[in-house]
Amino acid sequence: MYKRIIAIVAAVMFTLLALLAIIITDLFDRDFPQAIDVKSRLILNFSESGLSIDEAFKLLEELDKRWNLGLVKVAPDLTNDDDRQIFVPLNEGDYPSEITWFGKDEVGKIVDKERLSTSYPDGFYLVTGETAHLDEFENTLVHSSIDVGRTDASIIHSLGFVVQEKGFTAAVIASSALIASMALFWLSLKAKGRALRVLAGSHTFRIQTQDLSSFGGALIISAFAVACISAVYVGVYHGWAYVDSFLKALIILLLAVILISLFVALIMSIAAWPTATMLATRVPAVKSLRSTAIVIKILTLLLIIATAGPAWKAFKQSEITAAEMAQWKKLSDQVALAFASETGEMDKLEPQIGEMVKDAESLNQVALSYTFTEDMMPPTGLKEFSAISYVNQRWLDLVTSNVPDRSLNQVSLTSLPDDLVQMIKEDFKIWSRSGNSEELIKKFQFFIPVDGYKIPVSIGGGDGKLQFTDKVLVVMVPSLYEAYNDSSLTSMASTGNIVFTGVDATQMLIHRHHLDVFSLRENGIKGELRIVYIAEEGILHAQYAAYIVWVLNFSLIALIIAFTVAAAISAMITAILQAKRDFPLRLSGCSWIRIIQERMVKDVLLVLSVIFLVSFVQGTDEIIAILIAGMYGLVVLPLSHWVATNWCFNGVIRRKI
Repeated sequence: MYKRIIAIVAAVMFTLLALLAIIITDLFDRDFPQAIDVKSRLILNFSESGLSIDEAFKLLEELDKRWNLGLVKVAPDLTNDDDRQIFVPLNEGDYPSEITWFGKDEVGKIVDKERLSTSYPDGFYLVTGETAHLDEFENTLVHSSIDVGRTDASIIHSLGFVVQEKGFTAAVIASSALIASMALFWLSLKAKGRALRVLAGSHTFRIQTQDLSSFGGALIISAFAVACISAVYVGVYHGWAYVDSFLKALIILLLAVILISLFVALIMSIAAWPTATMLATRVPAVKSLRSTAIVIKILTLLLIIATAGPAWKAFKQSEITAAEMAQWKKLSDQVALAFASETGEMDKLEPQIGEMVKDAESLNQVALSYTFTEDMMPPTGLKEFSAISYVNQRWLDLVTSNVPDRSLNQVSLTSLPDDLVQMIKEDFKIWSRSGNSEELIKKFQFFIPVDGYKIPVSIGGGDGKLQFTDKVLVVMVPSLYEAYNDSSLTSMASTGNIVFTGVDATQMLIHRHHLDVFSLRENGIKGELRIVYIAEEGILHAQYAAYIVWVLNFSLIALIIAFTVAAAISAMITAILQAKRDFPLRLSGCSWIRIIQERMVKDVLLVLSVIFLVSFVQGTDEIIAILIAGMYGLVVLPLSHWVATNWCFNGVIRRKI
């Protein structure tokens, strides 16, 4: 019976670990697609090699064929903007026509190498074949003055990344609390039996080995059941190709937790070992666990109340996260320019980039959003607004599609605070092409989001990071080229605040304005401009936030179980130690409430103190969640005392205690 309870509690902890393993597998698959069995990821840069495009691809194809590396180039799809990426094997192989990822949020196509006719050899390559000669391949490229960046597929690396993240520490803490409560539960059950075996002269090592093997056996059975069920779930729902990576991550987590559990149980067992004095004076064997039980009870209560606020806040943010995910998907065909060049070289490119923006604007293929938040402005700069965002019509078209027509209210320039208007004028004296901000600002339109609508805007200098806010002043400039000089346009393009529509169209703009690699080399510029999708990192961030919601809520459940177990054990130990007092009081007709009222008062004061402490540290923003968690403590602690005292009374009557 008791082993079943331990197995069930352990299953909750291992389910939390399975959730972490799913997150790890998802992140691992994004870098190393398991659908084509990627073993390593390479970044190649041929800018210093002196090789032509054809020579570079020919070299890669020969080396790939010689060592059976299974090289696959990752490239943008220049023929269809709807496809995020294409995968191009350099030589023939057994590849599917398309691949999906663990998250099933998109599909990648595998195409013939003829599609590389419009591509450059620089970029990402995946190794899907043999890796025995991968070091040799890397050295050969380095000797040819080709810059090589290599990352081998390692589930341990992804595991370490997740465990180190602040948002996932709750799972680690919850697992630790469950470990301690399970060890306490097991030792409390074994306390009397161990005391009798010690009294009978059994060897200490034998007693410890028997107890730990029995405890570990219950954990292993539970871990095996969770691993089997979760592996079947991953295989059926996500695909059997991911089961291997998932099980590697899960087994590492399970082994670590089981070993830690056994170590904690051993330490607690040694600390609570029955002494000769205890045996001689017939002190209950569980007395040595009393201090440990109280400490675990207090810590788990503190963790529950401290976790309730963040978990509830994350749950409320899940709707915003879903909206952010949907918004990023609307921007899935928008690209930004990544500048791989020195500052001096960028200065030389400013006129060409300015003309490129002007050209794209005439085709309605460029969008601007540059937002200043409160921490980026003087203390009185924004007045009643939390941010000011400079946008163009194209950006509003992108982010306000599928929203009510009256999502933004237009306001007049005269209705804005004078200090704010003056600040805008001063800024555009620096940014504008003509320097005449007085005339330019008259052409601007000003908007404020309606109540309840949070418009997505891109943070200035934030590499395309979106912020959803309803306290923003939206300033729509009529023309990017007219409003900003070439230096400002280049700066905003380099930070992802100016984005272009479509890879194919943007590639044509780059060629048209002589910003491609060959044109830059002819002009003596060693750097280059690369096209990157702005939504990839945003979608990953939104998915990450969704994972954190699940982790926090599962962690809270685990902490509740740990606290309940610790409270029950602490109450049981107290009831056993107080049996000589409680039994005659009950026989004389005292009610249970009167018998345990002193213990109840202590626990009520404990809960109120923890609530006050957490509210003082975290603030009162999520006070409702904190109070609800505290109410759980106020219910469980007195109830556990009543149940334990009643159980002890019946045990004395039956002469079991």
